[in-house]
Amino acid sequence: MGARTLVAGIAAGALVVGAGVWYFALRRDGGPLSGNVLGDAVCLSVGETADATIGNLPLTNTGSDPITITAVSLTGPDGVDNDGALLVPEGANSSSGSKTGWAFGNGPFDGENGTPTLAVGAQLAKSAGAKLVVHVHRPDPLGEARLTGIRIEYRSGLRHYAREMGPRHTLRPGRCS
Repeated sequence: MGARTLVAGIAAGALVVGAGVWYFALRRDGGPLSGNVLGDAVCLSVGETADATIGNLPLTNTGSDPITITAVSLTGPDGVDNDGALLVPEGANSSSGSKTGWAFGNGPFDGENGTPTLAVGAQLAKSAGAKLVVHVHRPDPLGEARLTGIRIEYRSGLRHYAREMGPRHTLRPGRCS
């Protein structure tokens, strides 16, 4: 009977650990971060400029706990790299959306006096909002580049979430039709 009790205890412990990992650590789609969903399409005629600003994607924390952004990545990137993301406070002067070139220069990105802050590690309080902008870079400024959206990974309380948003973008060295 001692061996059966030991095996049953180990099995029960493994179930508790597995349930804890599933509940607290796995990323779930959606969650309390709201923003625009994937859809629409944007074409930017960027000429030979290697950099572009993708944004302003409105984000709002609809949950009861603060949100901490843990990662921002491009979905479906083709010929384009993510060079960083910023959160622009609501009401702050920000670029009017996706455009040629990087709209925010070299900083500072400390969130002081309405300036943007680095998105990864930033927090959104309950009911707070901000706009996400992403700096993208085309390694080949003469080539066309595409991305299908932006993926934001974040934590709210003890749970981890992921949300994909933003319109598809095409960055063309020539004219968009």
